[in-house]
Amino acid sequence: MLGGAGSLLSSGAAQATIVTGNLCWFALASGPLGTPECAPYDPISGAGTQFSIEDKLVNLGSLTWGPQAGTLGFQWTPISPPGYAQDQFSLQLDFNPDNEGPYTGEFDYQITVTDPNYEFATAELDSIVSGVPIGTTVTKKIFGFADIVSTDGSNEPGVPVSGKVLTVRNLWDVKAASVLNSFADTYTQKESVPGPLPLLGAGIAFGFSRKLRRRINASAQA
Repeated sequence: MLGGAGSLLSSGAAQATIVTGNLCWFALASGPLGTPECAPYDPISGAGTQFSIEDKLVNLGSLTWGPQAGTLGFQWTPISPPGYAQDQFSLQLDFNPDNEGPYTGEFDYQITVTDPNYEFATAELDSIVSGVPIGTTVTKKIFGFADIVSTDGSNEPGVPVSGKVLTVRNLWDVKAASVLNSFADTYTQKESVPGPLPLLGAGIAFGFSRKLRRRINASAQA
């Protein structure tokens, strides 16, 4: 179970104000504090789990929880106001009660940057494991980018990612005598770099520059 709102974030992040977003519960007879049940998001009907904080949107995909129970939540940690550059956005899964392995599980989600001025910069993974550390893993598969693996509670530093939409799959494999208490997927972002001009636009710009040079040359000769 998470020790606090910032327990899975870096020490620098923990000093900032943490804004907690929506929570949902899974594999419980009834949700804690009236929170809804975690469910795959359906873009047609709008039903299911969708988290939104500031310029981040998370749509939950398929879930395979097994017998474990707990909550899934989304948090924002402002680091460098104004704007979102270097801010941390963290999707956190907290098992409650903590269960001893062996067991496995997974869930998918899509996370989007909605502000046109920003895109993803890094992705990292942290987990909290108690009991016997004998190879319990949480794997974060970011499709199109490198996998990140946290072993026996290791805090894996950020790896570079890019773009405005990431599709992610988390898988956990808890060994016997180990306990996976919680884990967090954290993201930072950066200002978007303007893309190259379209071919048509580039051609127009090139033609304009040639005309401009001819006028300059003609003026100099006169």
